[in-house]
Amino acid sequence: MFKRVLLTALLSTFLFSCQQRPESDISYEISSVTVDSIPQLKIKMTLAADKDGTTTLSFPDEAWGEQGLYNSLGKMQLLNVEGAVEKDADSSRIVLMHPKNVKKLVFEYHLKQDFDGDITTKEIYRPIINNDYFHLFSHNMFMIPENASDSDVMDILLDWTFLPEKYTVHNSFGSKEKMQLLKAQNIGLFGSAIFVGGDFRVFHGDIAGNKISLATRGEWIPFTDEEVFKVLEETLTYQRNFWNDHSQKYFTVTMQPFPQENGSSFQGTGLTNSFATSVSNNDHTDIGQMVYLFNHELMHNWIGHTIKNDNEEEQYWFSEGFTEYYTFKNIAKNKINGLDGAFFIEELNRTIRDLYASSVVEAPNVEVNYDNFWTNYEYSKLPYWRGAIFGFYLDQKIQRISSGSKSLDDVMHQIYTDATGKDQKLTHDYFIGVMDTFWDNDFETVFQKHIEKGKKVDLVALFDELKLEYSPENDIYELGFEFTEDRKGIANVVEDSQAWQAGVREGDKVFSRSVWQGQIDHEVELDLERDGEKLNITFYPVTKAAVPQLKSTPENVEKLGF
Repeated sequence: MFKRVLLTALLSTFLFSCQQRPESDISYEISSVTVDSIPQLKIKMTLAADKDGTTTLSFPDEAWGEQGLYNSLGKMQLLNVEGAVEKDADSSRIVLMHPKNVKKLVFEYHLKQDFDGDITTKEIYRPIINNDYFHLFSHNMFMIPENASDSDVMDILLDWTFLPEKYTVHNSFGSKEKMQLLKAQNIGLFGSAIFVGGDFRVFHGDIAGNKISLATRGEWIPFTDEEVFKVLEETLTYQRNFWNDHSQKYFTVTMQPFPQENGSSFQGTGLTNSFATSVSNNDHTDIGQMVYLFNHELMHNWIGHTIKNDNEEEQYWFSEGFTEYYTFKNIAKNKINGLDGAFFIEELNRTIRDLYASSVVEAPNVEVNYDNFWTNYEYSKLPYWRGAIFGFYLDQKIQRISSGSKSLDDVMHQIYTDATGKDQKLTHDYFIGVMDTFWDNDFETVFQKHIEKGKKVDLVALFDELKLEYSPENDIYELGFEFTEDRKGIANVVEDSQAWQAGVREGDKVFSRSVWQGQIDHEVELDLERDGEKLNITFYPVTKAAVPQLKSTPENVEKLGF
């Protein structure tokens, strides 16, 4: 009797397991293991084998600015057949050699964290795996068949049941699901996702029947989980209302804290159904920075994602600059976290100062290319500043031309309609064509002058036309010196700058530094050495210039429509 009952129980368990593990084109079974005292993730992958006896998987050694990702790979082996595994880092391939005409392969590989100590901004895009949690992106977690293109679809099974019971599992496709079957999953979208697990806390909400969530961990110093989730909820609600787009059924934000002694730092990455952030956890970080981060990056769901650039860097004035402008506008219009028209003026003034202080302030748009944008700070920020100010200029002019019946919002809605209905990409000719219907003269000349040629908008004339109060001369950012390439010395100093007057000199050795790039209200702090003498120098990095700044008055706020 006992044997019969036991057999029945085992059979029931087997049938239950089969029911819980549906068929798929490819499956991943994820478990947590410790190898030589090092916490690792073990991933057992089941996939179709190539008939010729060589199955190749894609796994990049370089991605998102990170190199040497193969350092995170541990033990690898074929489980169901005899064979061999080879790593080909140069071509980002894992080659599985096995008998011919095998139908299925069961392949197991281990992932580990390849750096010691606390994470910093240098490691946030590398696999993070420790005893408390894991934090990985698709490309450094899941190998995929090399012959699968981004446009292909597959049924993908993610089996998390072998992780510790207490682990929270959360990712771009769902929350706290131990078994996830991604039916007809686009490979390109699967390859752009975030996967976290461990001691994460998850907060859930609902916007017009669609699920949103925030996954975070650690003990936050500058704010509470609830404050951050409220900002997320408000941001998504008002942005979706603006675009009249409540089509996204599921969306999540992940927040990973990291220690940082001086200053604040935060990064965000837009992914499939998700946005992954890493934020410095100290007193220098505040909830206001999260308001900006969420509003800018989540606006990219529409500007840059739905409305695609035809030529990435060439149209960054739009995808980054207009996103920046609508970040300020969305926050102020909807008073997110209590911010209002005074905030809009403050951010617009800061953007004007940053642009005017830039060494490439009037560089032609053609110079905002791949090489310059990704290697030079000034060029990387130029389309943000230039595009935001151009967006403000167009918004105000359209309102004047139409006597308040139209605004840049109508332009954006037209572009969005064409992007979703006609698959229209953002080109310069297309943008000029749309703007011609809102402009009272030749818009192409305006566009050529301020975007193509890079000439500054005459803000003094605009402020006068709008009868806005402003001051014509103000402080702008000037660091006043340049570091050596290794940032361990002073390469040169601008004579009579604040840095010069404070005592910074060419040739000084730098032992520590605190520089808030672009911030005129934060002192620069330097520990230097000259001729064996230790020097501690502080100064505000400012200089006077003919830079118009709006006054934060109730009259100005009202005239700007806030």
